Amino acid sequence: MMSLLRCWTRFWIGCWIALTALPGLAHAGGEPLRVVFVGNSYTYTNDLPMLFRALVHSQDPARDVETEAFVTPGGYLNERWREGVVQRYLKANRVDVLVLQEAGGWLRCADHPSLRSSFACTDSLRTHKRYAEFAARLGVRTVIFGTWGADVREQASISRVTRRLSKAVDALPADVGDAILALRKLDPEAELFTDRILHPSPEVSMLAAIVLYARIEGWLPQAREIRLDQPLISVAARPDARLPLSTQYGALPRMQVAEFSPERMQLLRQAAEQSLADGH
Repeated sequence: MMSLLRCWTRFWIGCWIALTALPGLAHAGGEPLRVVFVGNSYTYTNDLPMLFRALVHSQDPARDVETEAFVTPGGYLNERWREGVVQRYLKANRVDVLVLQEAGGWLRCADHPSLRSSFACTDSLRTHKRYAEFAARLGVRTVIFGTWGADVREQASISRVTRRLSKAVDALPADVGDAILALRKLDPEAELFTDRILHPSPEVSMLAAIVLYARIEGWLPQAREIRLDQPLISVAARPDARLPLSTQYGALPRMQVAEFSPERMQLLRQAAEQSLADGH
């Protein structure tokens, strides 16, 4: 009986992920999948865009995927909006998905009585809406990259706002913070962050890539070994958000991470699956 119940649970989890995925992207008739990231060091540390590409290629080596990013240390989305660089890039290039990552944990302001009416908080929420509406007019779908907090209570607040905001602006939530909590339960010894500012470890960045993959492609990736053909961007990097990240690689400090084993990928996949099931 319990075995049957588990089968049905997995079936409905799979259906839910598929129904909430971005329509048409997983079978785009040979066209490259193009994803643009906007954020800060939570995105460029460990080069999340590159990890996402590596993850896609691990599932199908022939799948063509291209990424670009506009990122800088401590950056806020409203700063990128005012600069207008992202909007110009979206208008000049065919893009499928726009991934928005607000400054780490800041979205919880909308869940805090003394902060939710502040200009900084309401401006952040308006900026998400502006990006999503602008992207929609160009046929681009938006994913909100939900970041992480210092403890369970803070994370619950960030997750609630990520889900509510995604629904309000017709975007999809990628609740990476909740997946981190699941990973901590599955492996209490896992290295999650590299410093007190909660910059992600390489495994957390790969976990983020898995959550994004599930949202964009419509299903969880298979747990396969991933070998990296280039070093990851270091947390010490200071890219300029006014320029595409791809044009700055040669000047950015890097660190070597050789691979992600099938066993670790299976654990990360399991954490992502649990968070996706809990977050529906």
